[in-house]
Amino acid sequence: MRRPESKLAHALELYTHIDVLLARGRGELDVVAQVQRLPGTRMAGEVERMSHAALIAELAERVCEDRHPVDGVYELTVMALDELARETDPRRASAYFLMAALDLLGYAPQLMACASCERPLEAEPAAFSAAAGGFLCDRHDDLGMRKTPLAAIKVLRLMAAGDLQTYRRLKLDGELMDEVERVLTLQLEHHLDRRLKSLQFLHEMRAHR
Repeated sequence: MRRPESKLAHALELYTHIDVLLARGRGELDVVAQVQRLPGTRMAGEVERMSHAALIAELAERVCEDRHPVDGVYELTVMALDELARETDPRRASAYFLMAALDLLGYAPQLMACASCERPLEAEPAAFSAAAGGFLCDRHDDLGMRKTPLAAIKVLRLMAAGDLQTYRRLKLDGELMDEVERVLTLQLEHHLDRRLKSLQFLHEMRAHR
């Protein structure tokens, strides 16, 4: 909004689900002619939660060209922001969105079989390679590659299955979320042409805690 005193400004809060009527303005900017706030949980304004909301919004914007929407991205973004507003741990909501976005874009990591030889993975920790497209079996991981705990792999599989109700009931500690986020971030950044600024900010914020 160019004018904070506009009567429409109160409905244009960041990360709020709204219905807008746009009028074509001069140049590349449209003019907001009418706005209506849609039902949904209002998001608390703490820094970490808003930073995760920025990550969701930035990734949604990155995968859609201006005026050329990608099917499913809008609905996924609305779901993720609503989940983020209600979730106690904001990391859980943004991680679920990252997995769903990767699947929607066709970049979902291989979680059930070796990304190199397609041999079913054993029920044990496994190395992850974004370049290969997923987890690797013992025959194809290089010595010294970091192993992802089996618990994190199981969480990733549940997320990939789209079982949000079961995911909500999981008890995920900080170390487990670190492992889940690491895999998703590596896969995402391997397929993007540049790093997400909001993701980089989240990493820097945690490093200074």
